[in-house]
Amino acid sequence: MSDVNRRLVNILAGVLALAIFLAGLFIHGRLGGVLLLITAVVLGTVSYAVWDEIRPQGKPLRIAVIAVIAVIAVIKLVHG
Repeated sequence: MSDVNRRLVNILAGVLALAIFLAGLFIHGRLGGVLLLITAVVLGTVSYAVWDEIRPQGKPLRIAVIAVIAVIAVIKLVHG
């Protein structure tokens, strides 16, 4: 796969993840919670896959962002 194609795939994946995240934020109820939970799982999986390549300064922020998304997801799931 060429660098241009790889870059395009990465951009499209990022846009898709952002769209799912925003939909999860703005959709009320359990569906929004499920979408946010999917976002947190995807971000966690990607972070795990590239953990050794992340700068040490960026690791706590990445964990915090995933945790905040997961907490919002749980709140939406519980409160329906």
